[in-house]
Amino acid sequence: MTTVRRVLAANASPYTGPGTNTWVVGDEPVKLVIDPGPDSSVHRGRIVAALGQQALGAVLVTHSHADHLEGAERLAAAHHARVLRFPQLQHGEVVRIGRLSVIALHTPGHAADHLAFWLAEDRVLFSGDLILGRGSSMVTYPEGDVAQYLRSLDLVAELKPRLIFPGHWDPIQDPAAKIAEYRQHRLQRELQVLSALAAGPTDLGGLANRVYAELEAGSALRQAAEMTLQAHLRKLIQEGRAREVGGFYRSSG
Repeated sequence: MTTVRRVLAANASPYTGPGTNTWVVGDEPVKLVIDPGPDSSVHRGRIVAALGQQALGAVLVTHSHADHLEGAERLAAAHHARVLRFPQLQHGEVVRIGRLSVIALHTPGHAADHLAFWLAEDRVLFSGDLILGRGSSMVTYPEGDVAQYLRSLDLVAELKPRLIFPGHWDPIQDPAAKIAEYRQHRLQRELQVLSALAAGPTDLGGLANRVYAELEAGSALRQAAEMTLQAHLRKLIQEGRAREVGGFYRSSG
């Protein structure tokens, strides 16, 4: 089993949970870092401490959101290492660092450039923000794509991972159940949107009132909810199950 150490960034928030997980992966003679987190000298120092006496061979980044990417260049430059992320890394490409062989998996949905990283020998997945240790991943318009997100979940489910190291919260000990939970959550939300549309044509704000009645209008959570609805609406419109005319959405059923 490859050694994996977590270095938790001090960037806790409603969107990052307790903070972004930076993963230091590998044994002698060289290690790699997945998601170096924010550009913080304190966090960088903790990553270096986790590296110990081993060299840093590469910095892998799951996606370009600042809480995962921001610290990459400084960390890599200080150790003469490479930063590798999409599109430099393509789906199925293998990164070989020391004794490690890591497979990049293009897993869009949360973000168009999202990668997950697969250690096939250990059957371990580094999921970034595709799958979190708690709660649900944000899939918000215009960056998020629900159809792609569901396909990405199916892709990693087929791997049958033994363990998932997520971008936030704790490692996932029962990956199959967690992936199924995430898939069901998205499909349940889709059913809620269709049910709300069946009540009659409405604009985005009206739809949010029907689906997220508990959220205060104008709040940050309400804005995120409306962006989530837009991502679901895009999928339903593409599938011909909903349509939009003059800013009003209606069911096509």
